[in-house]
Amino acid sequence: MNPRISTSSVDHARLLALPETCSTQEVARSLGVSLRTVQLWVDGGLLDAWKTTGGHRRIPKDSVVHLIGQLHARESAPDVQRTPVSDNLLYLAHHPILDRHGHPIGHELLYRCGPDPASSPITDPVQATSHVIRTAFGELGFLGAIGDGLCFINVEATMLDENLIELLDPTKIVLELPGDSVVTESLSERCVALKRAGFRLLLENFVPGRSAEALLPLADFIKIDFRSNLDSLLISGAMESMSGRVKLIGGRLETLQAYDLAKRIGCDYFQGFYFSRPVIVRGREISPEKAALLDLLRLLLSGSAENEEIEGRLKQNPGLCFSLLRLANSVAGGLSRRVNNIREVLLVLGRKNLTRWVQLLLFTGNEQLPGATNPLLLAAAYRGRFLESLVAQLGSQAHLQESAFLVGILSYVDTLLSAPLEQVISKLGLSDEIEAALLTRSGSLGELLSLSIALDEEDFATAQSLMERLSIDHDTMLGKMVDSLGWSMSILKD
Repeated sequence: MNPRISTSSVDHARLLALPETCSTQEVARSLGVSLRTVQLWVDGGLLDAWKTTGGHRRIPKDSVVHLIGQLHARESAPDVQRTPVSDNLLYLAHHPILDRHGHPIGHELLYRCGPDPASSPITDPVQATSHVIRTAFGELGFLGAIGDGLCFINVEATMLDENLIELLDPTKIVLELPGDSVVTESLSERCVALKRAGFRLLLENFVPGRSAEALLPLADFIKIDFRSNLDSLLISGAMESMSGRVKLIGGRLETLQAYDLAKRIGCDYFQGFYFSRPVIVRGREISPEKAALLDLLRLLLSGSAENEEIEGRLKQNPGLCFSLLRLANSVAGGLSRRVNNIREVLLVLGRKNLTRWVQLLLFTGNEQLPGATNPLLLAAAYRGRFLESLVAQLGSQAHLQESAFLVGILSYVDTLLSAPLEQVISKLGLSDEIEAALLTRSGSLGELLSLSIALDEEDFATAQSLMERLSIDHDTMLGKMVDSLGWSMSILKD
């Protein structure tokens, strides 16, 4: 742990007057720091201490003097060139980590301080991570957006020694350490202290046989990069030796083959672009249930259908009727009686909300895992909401909010149905503007869609260029990202 105090601010007379054995309060007063800070330094091994029979910490004066001497030596060393994080824009990306039923157990929060890592490298990881913690957790409320889920955040080994780690909620945060970390005695001791404080640890890009394997007894998760050439038998053997105590995350899953391998070697959780990238099957028939939803969506988008015609179409699909009745009763929780028929559904939801929920219902269910959550529901709901909230920032384009939501939802429909996008949207009678946005990424809606995709794929240089072209404020964009994530997570609870 690297204390953030200056030796110039230390009252040296008070320091010299300390008794040979000090209380934590005496050390805090002499150094001008909080009592909690001194306690953390003791827990982190920076200050020697023992406890009295009454449970009070006692610290040798020599240990305090030694700490001040270390700080003075560091301050006197030649300055290291640093890139001030505050001068760079913070870019965030969040990727869900899914269980075997497709439900998110949490999100990995990824960040970069500046759009281009070549022109704005992070020379001070501690400063960069503190910037992320202050912004994402303090100002934007990222933890509130993900609800009951966990937040996985990357930290360097040196970052574990920082006081600000202690400010995080250990019940919500998983600390990700690089799998190639060099395990020292001090690192092991710090990990033990963090575990005692309630934090969970993850080893990222784990490879058996390397130094970080020494941390396995402390790890709660290990993540394997499935883009690498994997020895699945070696990984499986390592997992068997841990008796299931450590949860295995299959990361960087970009193909069906990688996903199948992750399941085969016993991964508990899964993460990667495989879940949102289309696998097109030419000539594949769209299932009757999805075809019925697409037809109902076409009817609603036409704007000319009467409620009686929509009611008749809904009654042809009992499963859809059940879903909408459940939804209507959830929305109308304040009414004195339950909604019992489709005609009342149309009245309670209204045409606009019904159209939106039919779009989302396209993504419910999972044909591969009956009864499971479709991972695309979260992705589509998030993108629809995100585009809708951004288009409201475009001034004269604000009237396109409903169209923006539709573009976000339909941008995943080819993945959902494993069918060419042109084939699917040809059934919907969409406006030229929406079709152009989906097929050629043109127009304001197309550029917003490109922005969302660039952020998802961590192509922050492209994202920055698009924000400048669209005149979207960076801080506003970050706020809309987190708000949209919170809204999409709420969908899973309905």
